[in-house]
Amino acid sequence: MVQGITRNARLALLMVVGLVCGTVAFSQVQIDYWHGFTGPDLPVMEGLVAEFNETHPDIEVTPQAIPWGNLFQQIEPSVAAGRAPDVVAVNEDVITGFIMRGALAQITPEELSSHEIDAERFYESLWNIGTVDGAVYGVPIHSVMLVMYYNKSLFEEAGLDPENPPQDREAFLAAARALTVDSAGRHPGDEGFDHDDLAQWAVGVPTPWMGGTIAYSVAAQNGVTFVGPASEDYAVNFNSEGGKEAVQFLVDLVDEHQVSPANATEQSEIDAFRQGKAAMNFNGVWMLTQYQNQDGLDFGVAPLPNLGTGDYKVWGGASYLVMPMQRRGDPEEREAALTFISWMTQAEQNLKWTAGGSLPTQPAVADHPDYQEHPMTAVRDALPDTYILAGFPFVAQLRAAWDAGFEAALLGDKSVDQALDDAAAEASARIEDGLQSLPPRD
Repeated sequence: MVQGITRNARLALLMVVGLVCGTVAFSQVQIDYWHGFTGPDLPVMEGLVAEFNETHPDIEVTPQAIPWGNLFQQIEPSVAAGRAPDVVAVNEDVITGFIMRGALAQITPEELSSHEIDAERFYESLWNIGTVDGAVYGVPIHSVMLVMYYNKSLFEEAGLDPENPPQDREAFLAAARALTVDSAGRHPGDEGFDHDDLAQWAVGVPTPWMGGTIAYSVAAQNGVTFVGPASEDYAVNFNSEGGKEAVQFLVDLVDEHQVSPANATEQSEIDAFRQGKAAMNFNGVWMLTQYQNQDGLDFGVAPLPNLGTGDYKVWGGASYLVMPMQRRGDPEEREAALTFISWMTQAEQNLKWTAGGSLPTQPAVADHPDYQEHPMTAVRDALPDTYILAGFPFVAQLRAAWDAGFEAALLGDKSVDQALDDAAAEASARIEDGLQSLPPRD
C-alpha cells in the first residue's frame, strides 16, 4: 500500500506539472520481461501482466514468451551486449549458474524490505534456490513437484480404499500387488503369474528423465544429497549405499515384485493411465489438466509415497523472477523492475497463477480459502519437503549423468553398482569441467 500511495502521488504530481506546462508531462517507465511460460499457463501470465499494467500506469511491462531452452541461451549474450531485459524468469536448474557467472544482479536487503519481498512468506526450500552465499538474486514465482495420480475405480475393484492411497513403501507394495493382474486374472506371487502378459499393472517405472526424477526422489528419501558442498568442489555422492538402494528398489519393481511392465516410457505410462491399464502414474503436477479432460477417468492425486527408508522428500522444480546485469543501470528502470517482481510474487497474484498449473510458492496461498477446492490441495503437506539442490550450479550436468545411470540399471544394461559408479564418474568429470568456467568468487 505504501508503494501504491507513493506511486500514485508521483503520478498525480507529474500530471499537475503537465497541466501547468500545457502538455501531458508524465512518462511511463518501459520494462522488458522475458519468460518461458509458453504452455497452458501463457494466458494466465499474459492476464497478470495486463493487470499489472492497468494498475501501474507509470510502468509498462512488455512480456515476451520464449521457449525455456532458447531463453536461457539468450540471457548471457544479451547481458554482454548491453541489451538484457529488465526482468527474466529462470528455472531452478540454471539460476545458480547464472548467478555464479555474474549474469544476474543481487537484490539488496534494502530493496527487499522497501518492496515488501519477505523470505518468510515463501517455502524455505524454494526461497533458498534464489540465493547464493546469503545474497538474494531471485524471487519464487512458480512451483511444481512430482506427485502420484491414482485410478480410484481400479483401487476399489482391488479392494483398496480409494480415499486412502499408499503413503509408504510397505503399503505401496501391498497395493501394487493387488492392482497388478495378468490376462488370466493372476497376481504377482500367484502360481503361473505371467509378467509378460499383463492386463493391468500398478505403475510403470519409465526412462529416461521421468524415471530419473522418480529415482531422484527415492534417493533423497534415503538421505542422498547427490553432491557435497562447494568447499569440496561439489563431490558427487549419489553412488552411495542410499543411492544404490533407491535404484535397486525401483529396478526390483519390474524384475522381482513384477508390478511394473518392462521397457516403460513416460508416454506409454501416461497412455496406460488414461486407458485404465496402469492404476498409478508418477508424474508432475502439469499432467492434471490432461487427466481431468480424459472421459471416464476417475482419479485422485496424492503425494508420491515415501518409497525410501528415511524422511520424506520429493523432487520439485521452481521458477524465479530475476534481474539481469545492466550495462546502463537506469535507477528508474531498476525501481520499476523491482515493483513488478514484488507485485507478481505477492500471495494474491500467486493464487491466480495456480490456475495455470503451478503449486503455491507460499503457505498463505496453500491455506487460502479460494485454493481449498483445487485438486492439488491433496499434496499441500508435501510442499515444504520438495528437494531441490540449492547453491549448486551444475544441476543439468548432474541430472544427465544420473538419468543415464538409472536407465542403464533399469534396462539391465549394467548392474546397479556399475551403473551408478559410472554415472558418478561422468558427473564428476562434467562438474570439474564446469568449475573451470566459473569466475573466482570473493
